[in-house]
Amino acid sequence: MSGINTEKKLNLNEQYLKEKELSDFIINSLPGIFYLYDQSGKYLRWNKNLEIISGFSREEIATIKPLQFFDESQHEKVSQAIEKVFKEGHAEIEVEALSKTGEKMLFYFNGYSVMYEGKLCLMGIGIDLTEREIAQVKVRESEKKYRSLFEQASDPILITDFEGNFTDVNGSLCKLFGYTKKELLRMNIKSLVCHLELKERPLRMDLLKQGKHFFSERRMVRKDGAIIETEANLKKFGEDEIMAIVRDVTEIRNLQRVTEKERMTLREQEQKKITRAVIKAQERERNMIGRDLHDNVNQLLASARICLSTAKTKPEGKKEFVNESIRLIDSTIHEIRILSRSHVTPMTGFDLGEQIISLVKQMQEGIGFSISLENELPDQINLQDDLKLNIYRILQEQLNNVYKHASATRAQVKIFLENENICINITDNGIGYEIGLKKNGVGIVNIINRVESFNGKVSLETKPGVGFKLNIRIPLVY
Repeated sequence: MSGINTEKKLNLNEQYLKEKELSDFIINSLPGIFYLYDQSGKYLRWNKNLEIISGFSREEIATIKPLQFFDESQHEKVSQAIEKVFKEGHAEIEVEALSKTGEKMLFYFNGYSVMYEGKLCLMGIGIDLTEREIAQVKVRESEKKYRSLFEQASDPILITDFEGNFTDVNGSLCKLFGYTKKELLRMNIKSLVCHLELKERPLRMDLLKQGKHFFSERRMVRKDGAIIETEANLKKFGEDEIMAIVRDVTEIRNLQRVTEKERMTLREQEQKKITRAVIKAQERERNMIGRDLHDNVNQLLASARICLSTAKTKPEGKKEFVNESIRLIDSTIHEIRILSRSHVTPMTGFDLGEQIISLVKQMQEGIGFSISLENELPDQINLQDDLKLNIYRILQEQLNNVYKHASATRAQVKIFLENENICINITDNGIGYEIGLKKNGVGIVNIINRVESFNGKVSLETKPGVGFKLNIRIPLVY
């Protein structure tokens, strides 16, 4: 019988140890600190966190009282809470606790009255609120800074709910629209928007509610009825509000309209200048054609008429007069051909090489001096039509200058590609001239204008009696 009782006691003791081990594990797994002490203030059980946080050893905790964890200024408050637990069964408190080193920590403590090993005891937990308090301080400081920035911002700022009702505004917005803050907080944003524009473009609170962020330009109405033009940067603010930063751009828009009007006026003036320049160029072209007809064609026809009249009245030498008339008529035909071709633009997509050969051949016919041509441009080179036309006109203009003014017996034309530039050299053995005296002649000026319009460069080499050389460089990319 004694052996059975002993075995039973051993089993009960083993069971007790297992339950204590489990309860110790549970207690030590709790967040914060756990404590259990009797009415005399003797600690019966606690978890490891109490030792770690307080800095007291297990042996020290077993000998100290609860009030030793608090500053004397907090003893009355803590004592009242402990008394309430033993009297009413429960109490909770937020108070600063002291570590062994004197460090203060804000804690939340609760306590419940329980029976433990036949004694009325207080059991509770403590949660460290220090991090929460630091966070709250930071939040308060952040809110203070936000409020300061909000109020002192030079840009008008408004906050509304998703219905458009104002929930906050800063002083700059009040100043812009002429209302007090109290007045605006009783209003809706729609009352500040021009009603015609609001009808045409309703507010898109739905997009803002979805988290869209966009800019808006609107005409808005001040308290005094004045219309102002605004730009606003709008976005969702928090979970149920909208923030907008508003700028008054009335003066900017007025200046832009004035600038645009001035620009349009300048454009019209430029267009008028271009029109006048075109008319002037057309008149100059007509005068040139008229002069060529008068100086060349008319003179040749007059000479042919005199020869034919002479052949009619003087039978002797008739054949020679008729032959001379034929020659003069052939020259007239050549002059007319030159004149007509010089004023006809080659068709789009024309072959530059073929046109240059045709031009040289045409100029040699009946002129009395030879022209050598060296065209070294690659066959596969791809030039824009307007560039090809201008190269053709430059050659035509200069060869005409040589024909009419240089008294030359020969001319040389060389066209080649060098360092992504089209190079044109035209040389003659004519009489030349002093560059300072004739460099502003119409023919040379036309050539220079054509070349410079393609970002090219022109250089001249000439002296009286030693001929003339024209050097041109035009970049392929312009």
